[in-house]
Amino acid sequence: MNKVSLALGSGAMRGFAHIGVIEVLEKEFKFEAFSGSSIGAVIGAFYCLGYDLGLIYKVAKQIRNDILIDFKVRKNALISGKNIEEILKLFLRDKRFSDLKYPFYVVATDLLKGEQVVFSEGSLYDAVRSSISIPGVLPPYKIGDTVLVDGAVVDKVPGKILKENGCEFVVGVDVSGKSSLKEPKNILEMIMTTIDIMGEEILRLKQRYFDYLIKINLEDINPYTFADVEKAYQRGKKRAEEELENLKNLAS
Repeated sequence: MNKVSLALGSGAMRGFAHIGVIEVLEKEFKFEAFSGSSIGAVIGAFYCLGYDLGLIYKVAKQIRNDILIDFKVRKNALISGKNIEEILKLFLRDKRFSDLKYPFYVVATDLLKGEQVVFSEGSLYDAVRSSISIPGVLPPYKIGDTVLVDGAVVDKVPGKILKENGCEFVVGVDVSGKSSLKEPKNILEMIMTTIDIMGEEILRLKQRYFDYLIKINLEDINPYTFADVEKAYQRGKKRAEEELENLKNLAS
């Protein structure tokens, strides 16, 4: 069975497409390593810990937006993030990278230095919480004097870190869609659209680090709500099935 490594990209709730992709690929390939930015870091962490992603998907379908997203405007964010943190702690607990089934690299951004930060050891919660800190939406996460925000600011589909760590065949999974197709209606959509535009430019510059890129059409899926979790999952699964034969030929 051929080995592949997966770079799981950012995309908020569209990221549940990652589950569909992983479910298809795990039947045909042996996974060597994973990397993730933002929601890609969340899904990657759950999978590398051994969670049944089908169960995670079913749980997500039951979560109401008003439970997860606690709007409480602060000086640096639109939501407090406390509910999100509690859910992450419930699943990640006190787990460390050394507890994972696969090598895993979580990408975040040092806000003060403007540099990429890669987590591959230590607290899994600290890494994932750092990587999901969408600027202006979720408060930055501090570790000592380091102020950390979303990994998508520097690398929305982090294939480069896998190549740097010796992974031979890297498959990028882009679930970001194009939020810029419609005029933003509020400050949340304005922030997310701006990040999407920057992310697309970064992806073009770093595309050479992928041996294969699975780009999923999720433009019609709302990234800010759990209402379309099932649609995102099914879209990811379908796209992976469509790409499977080409991928198998290239990875052989």
